[in-house]
This record gives sequence, structure tokens and C-alpha cells, in this order.
Amino acid sequence: MKMMKQRRKRGFSFVEAIFTIAIIGIMSSIVVAAISNASRDAHRVMARQQQASVQSALTAWVMAQMRVGNTAQFRSLESVRTTYNALASSKLRFNLLIPNPASSDPSLRVGFLDQTTADHFADYTTNANQLQTAALANAQQYLSFADWQIGDFPHVDLVNQ
Repeated sequence: MKMMKQRRKRGFSFVEAIFTIAIIGIMSSIVVAAISNASRDAHRVMARQQQASVQSALTAWVMAQMRVGNTAQFRSLESVRTTYNALASSKLRFNLLIPNPASSDPSLRVGFLDQTTADHFADYTTNANQLQTAALANAQQYLSFADWQIGDFPHVDLVNQ
């Protein structure tokens, strides 16, 4: 009995060592998973912010199209919807939002998105119906301009790949 007490004082038993290693392994896997999820979540937050920015620009474009130049005349919503839906791809619809220096309309000349943002989308977009940026690519998502339905408002969809 005295020998077992001495043996116990010398160190960990094999079973205790295995349990300790297992607990350390579980804790380290939880930490690694939390760090990798934080990175993925950051990309998804950035993707949502980009969607909101493009959606805001699209709404501003619709409002600007309702007015005929600098006159007091207004276009019908159906007329604006027809113009929008006539463009066949998301990339063409996106081009409505970027600055157009050749336009006679001041709001179109300035654009609804800044040129840096437009260039960033242009650098990453390879598919005409899937608008991409670095954050969207890292989040494995893309933006798409859906057809504008009657009774609805045009919207930008954030789609998972």
C-alpha cells in the first residue's frame, strides 16, 4: 500500500495523461473553429454592406429616372421598369449606376456609385449575371440584379454560390 502511494506521487498515470491531452485537443479545436468562423463572418458582413450600397444606388437611379432631365415632367414607373428590364444581364443593369461622363443628364454623369467601387466590381466580375468583389468571392457569394416585377421595386440579390 505504501508503494502505491509513492507511485501516485511521482506523476500522472497513463489514463490521466490521455485525458489531459484529449481536453487540450478539444479546446484547441474550438479556438481554431472560432477564429476561422470570425474570418468568414467578416467577409459575409462586407458582402451584405456591398449589397446594401448597390441597392441604395439602384433606388437612387430609379428616383432619378422618374424625372425628365431638369424639367418638371415625370416618367411613369412602367417606363422606367421597361428601360431596366430591357437590359438582359446584371452587369448591364449595374452599368446604369456607374458614372457616365458622356451623358447630358447631370445625375447620370456623376453616377450613383463611385468610380472606385465600380472599378472593383469590374476587376472581379467574370460572369455577366454574377457581380463579384474580393469580399463576395471570399464569402462565396455574388450579387445579381433580378428582373423588376410589376407591383415590386427592383432589388439586388445576394446569392450563395
